[in-house]
Amino acid sequence: MRSSRRVGTALWAAVFSLALPLSQAHAAENCVEFQGLQHCGLGAVKVSDLRKGVRIDSQEKEPSGKGGVAIHTPPAAAWTAETQSEGAQRNFFTAYAEDVPVSTSTVDSSRESTSYSATFTGSGDATTYSVLAYYNGRLQAAVGGIQSGDTGAVGIMLPTPGWTPNCRPRTQTYAQCESACYANGYSNCNYCNTLCSLTVGFASAQLSSACLWQYNVAEPGVRLPNGQIVRADQIVLQEETSGPSNYPYLNFNRIDVQTTARSTVITGESLIPAGK
Repeated sequence: MRSSRRVGTALWAAVFSLALPLSQAHAAENCVEFQGLQHCGLGAVKVSDLRKGVRIDSQEKEPSGKGGVAIHTPPAAAWTAETQSEGAQRNFFTAYAEDVPVSTSTVDSSRESTSYSATFTGSGDATTYSVLAYYNGRLQAAVGGIQSGDTGAVGIMLPTPGWTPNCRPRTQTYAQCESACYANGYSNCNYCNTLCSLTVGFASAQLSSACLWQYNVAEPGVRLPNGQIVRADQIVLQEETSGPSNYPYLNFNRIDVQTTARSTVITGESLIPAGK
């Protein structure tokens, strides 16, 4: 199902008002409200209200990645959140337009690196996207023409004497972090005391002319698909389209967060409503 620029906010609101109660009816006992948004369990998870955020605990012996939460929103142009979890894991973020998935981004974290990929549907099977790497708000490098679904960037640890990371990668224990710190020649290892969070954002075509995912980067370096390695603290995975007038999806009304982590906390959530 695709929305066009002729589909008004009133129609979005009408669809949303009908779809939201229906979706909540299936799992009302496993939903919590945070920042004015309903977070309802997906798969075998327990969802808890922490006041400062939403906690998701897998009930599976080996989390499959199907568990998480569906975050129901009014018609929106952008969404951001911070997630906190530990250990090697895969995180899946999916945006829906009127309950039809339009984009999924995957963050695959191991002890050595974190890979970022995205799948977009705006141009069908031929959809491509670009990755842009930033450091302190300045563009460091950009690569385009990445096939939808392929890896767009890989965060890696770099030997950098005299420089210290800001936080411990989510995939490392304190002991592993300390060992990596010494191996990479960092000036001190105090950063190992602070676990990195994963900050993720999604913006629709209404806000940015094409859908995009935005992430902070825990590792100090990013390797791009062309083999280039740059220092970066943020990456953007942006869909490539033929022009905003042809773009089929203008806003979204749901974000799914799914993970193989045993426990995840969502905090710092914010939303920009869709314009009229």
